[in-house]
Amino acid sequence: MSEKLESLESLARLAKETSAEKRRELLHEVSNLFLEKPEEISSRESDYFADIMGKIAFDLEMEVRRDMAERLAKVDAAPHKLMKMLANDKIEVARPVLMESGVLNNADLIEIIKRHSQEHLMAVSVRKSISEDVTDHLVERGDDSVLETLTRNEGAAFTQKSLEIMVNRAEDNETLHEPLIKREDIPAYMKHQMFLFVSSALRKHILENVEDIDESEVDKMIEESRAALDYQGGEEALSPAERFIIRKENFKQLNHDLLVQLLRQGKIAEFIAGLGRLANIDTAAAHRITFDKGGEPLAVACKAIGIDRITFSDLLLLTNQEGLRDQAERDDLIGVYTRITTEAAQRTIRFWRTRKQIMKNLGKK
Repeated sequence: MSEKLESLESLARLAKETSAEKRRELLHEVSNLFLEKPEEISSRESDYFADIMGKIAFDLEMEVRRDMAERLAKVDAAPHKLMKMLANDKIEVARPVLMESGVLNNADLIEIIKRHSQEHLMAVSVRKSISEDVTDHLVERGDDSVLETLTRNEGAAFTQKSLEIMVNRAEDNETLHEPLIKREDIPAYMKHQMFLFVSSALRKHILENVEDIDESEVDKMIEESRAALDYQGGEEALSPAERFIIRKENFKQLNHDLLVQLLRQGKIAEFIAGLGRLANIDTAAAHRITFDKGGEPLAVACKAIGIDRITFSDLLLLTNQEGLRDQAERDDLIGVYTRITTEAAQRTIRFWRTRKQIMKNLGKK
């Protein structure tokens, strides 16, 4: 039996000491003994350490446990049983262990995510490396702050399901916009989905930096959307404005000039329905494009359906009913319209066509 193990057995007997001061001294002594050369300690000796530290530390005040957690968090040879106990403690104790300890496995982290506070989840979300299984549970239970931290963590791996949930959550959480758009593992089609609700600066980033949507991905989504619509028994009931536009279409009167005419007549609902019909997107998306303060979605939609530059300029003025865009902003939008290619705009529109069904599938009614 090694000299170190004999010392541990002596310390184990001293663990029966009832004095709090003596027990603190004992815990410090045991910790120092362990931290001398933790990689040389056998599994049997490690179990002794865990038993002694656990019995003493959890009878003492939180500050003592926190100090021990901070000292052991970076020790790869720390006893697994003890580190689990510390990770399940109050957040002041658990934080360094959850953030740094390599002793905790995925099952340990998932159990903690299921049982503990958002502060515990936040500590897990900053780990240098986070597996997809753990990330799935963080996304499921985490609040907006946890998701933002997780999204900014380059060491976090995501499943497609988790990415879809976060993009969905981002629609109501602006703090997720920039980190999601800037992540390299976010598929292009998800970034184009976010185009409809992120800032003008991020829209420009998408148009200038995000690769074209993989057409096979879009085709797959369109087929899934069609199948779901068939199962649900077809489209929802049409509004009077939509019926008006369908009649115009049947008489071959639905065109770009009609859109301008409808806006000049103040027929906003009919304009939205007409834009949606020409672009083959749902009315909700067309409404959002029409009233978007930035104007970039309107530029993309107009370029995709072949509206010329002059007509687009007219539409910018007519949809600016509250005077929110000045001349410089309109000029900037015309620049966006000019720079984007028809092919790129049409690829973006192809995804927007599937947006309604995807939102339903994700629970966004």
